[in-house]
Amino acid sequence: MSFFEGFVTGFAKSADTSIKKYLDSDNQLKSKLAEKRIARSEVEEARHRKDNEKYKMELKGLAKKAGGTDQAQYILDKYGYDEGASVINSLYAKTIAGGKPINQIFKLSERVGQSATIDQLANFYTPPMKVGSGESMKGVGGGISKMLGGENWIQEAVLSETESVVGKLTKSSLQDVPEALSAIDDIEDYEIGYNLNYKDEYTRLMGVADNFLKAGNTDKAARIKIAAESNYLAAANNERSKYSTAELNAFSKKVEKDFVSVHNIQGTYDLANRFTKKKDASNMYEHALEKTAYLMNFAQNARFGANIKSVDISLALTNAITQNRMPVVVNPDDAFGKAYIKLTDNKLFTVSSNTQSSQQSNNNKKAIVGNLTSSIPSLIANIVSQSGAKRQLAIRNARQTLGTDQVALNKFNTDLKSKGL
Repeated sequence: MSFFEGFVTGFAKSADTSIKKYLDSDNQLKSKLAEKRIARSEVEEARHRKDNEKYKMELKGLAKKAGGTDQAQYILDKYGYDEGASVINSLYAKTIAGGKPINQIFKLSERVGQSATIDQLANFYTPPMKVGSGESMKGVGGGISKMLGGENWIQEAVLSETESVVGKLTKSSLQDVPEALSAIDDIEDYEIGYNLNYKDEYTRLMGVADNFLKAGNTDKAARIKIAAESNYLAAANNERSKYSTAELNAFSKKVEKDFVSVHNIQGTYDLANRFTKKKDASNMYEHALEKTAYLMNFAQNARFGANIKSVDISLALTNAITQNRMPVVVNPDDAFGKAYIKLTDNKLFTVSSNTQSSQQSNNNKKAIVGNLTSSIPSLIANIVSQSGAKRQLAIRNARQTLGTDQVALNKFNTDLKSKGL
């Protein structure tokens, strides 16, 4: 029995009829407000459930298009839900028309722990249930009720009586979500609007590079220019049986740039596409050049020897650099099959900023006596006998062979320069 019911029972015989009416009226008001609040919460629960299912369905599709929940969460977090969904759908439409997979346009840091689930993302984006705080009920009720039960007794009673239902419903819409990953190589606004026609895309990117140059960002302009030239030549030479010299040079610079970006090698590019490395990054950059030469040799063999398309080679090498896994060509089992590139579990890039100092120290202590110097004449003779792309590959292969002998490598470069090569 409530306070008011007890009060009415004990006081009814002598109380004034008007007091009873006040009390009865306020109790009826309290009941109606409680019913109204519960009804509103049920409507909100139905709305929340419907919206949540819609978000689940949409997010499942967006995650598939973007290449995973991490990629989708990153784009939605960066641009907001509506614009982010538009970006994913726009890029995916280009992907199925022959463009880049979305998860190749940017690179995310490694996830520590579990990725966000579709349910978590749906709960995060679904507007939470709102049934009000009860502010509108403050001070309602007659004077007698306020005197006996307190100024806001109706508000407090309604909130108390409905909490078991309303509180449970509203709290069910709240859920923690793992934070979106940060980007190693961020998606740029200019990348979203890329053109599938390689000639138009080249013109567009050169315009973007010019805008960055005018804004004083020479490094950004140079990186975009490198990508523009590489993409143009790759598309223009796609049907050839081997890489042209110009294409190989442009591809080589793009691969080098990818190594620099993925492994965060400190330095900047100038407008001539030259990379000025910081002193502490010397060892990592030299390693990047070695691996670039290795991948160029791999690319030429994959295209000329295994007849793999340049666009597939480019995508495979991008994946190899991003995932830091060594690529290999897998030949077909029969005459009707096609060769393809597979990534192994062996590391491609083995020098890191953590090991750089110790490796540099070891290199300084190591005696380099020029044991490979005697092989230089034959290497240069082989280079002179070649032309075009074969000559470039021979130079790269020679430098890779001499890479462990600094004395021999220095002499090779000097002799090569003296011949105008």
